[in-house]
Amino acid sequence: MNYAERGLTLDNRIVRNLKKDLLIEFRNRSAVNISFAFAGITTLSVSLVAGGISLDPKIHGMLLWIIIFFSGMSGLAHIFIREEEEKNILFLMLHCSPEEIYLSKLIFNIVFFLCITSVICPLYLFFLQAPVVHGVLFASVAGAGSIAIASCTTILGAMVSRAGGKSSLFTVISFPLLLPVIWVSTAMTAAAMERATPPAYENIIFLLAFSGLIISISYLLFRYIWTD
Repeated sequence: MNYAERGLTLDNRIVRNLKKDLLIEFRNRSAVNISFAFAGITTLSVSLVAGGISLDPKIHGMLLWIIIFFSGMSGLAHIFIREEEEKNILFLMLHCSPEEIYLSKLIFNIVFFLCITSVICPLYLFFLQAPVVHGVLFASVAGAGSIAIASCTTILGAMVSRAGGKSSLFTVISFPLLLPVIWVSTAMTAAAMERATPPAYENIIFLLAFSGLIISISYLLFRYIWTD
């Protein structure tokens, strides 16, 4: 029986898979709790170590994106590793096409990482008293950088889960590949905190283009990774 004969459109099947992932995640809430706890503890620790010292905008940008990156890693890997650990891979292969699985996991990771970023940024700005001069630029960088990281780590999470790896391996292989995203996001975040720097949005286009390129390549390659 092909997928068209099952009475569900592609959009409906993606939404169904996404709902399943959201329900399971919010029932267990392990990845969400770990990510939020790491974000809160790390931000508070950095604030206590800084001791009220006024930091350079570049240091603020670097610290913020390091916290964002490591806070989201366990959750981004968990979405695929959980399926492997719970022996759901065969069920997904029988009932969903690889493209449906990839798109549903991608949307979940983007939503998850945007939620992580939306919690970390206010906490960081509050505890470290980081001045945001260009608010629109800061929000744009936070959103575009989060989408770029989630887009890249979705396919990496699938590769690690199919190889029998764990979250630790996922973080190790993700960091070098995401260095351009983190570097650009750090520089743009610093620019959003400097009064002398006029807001420039060219690098936002780079982050969005990076996301589009990674999603396109991942969509084409995911079938081979998933069915290998």
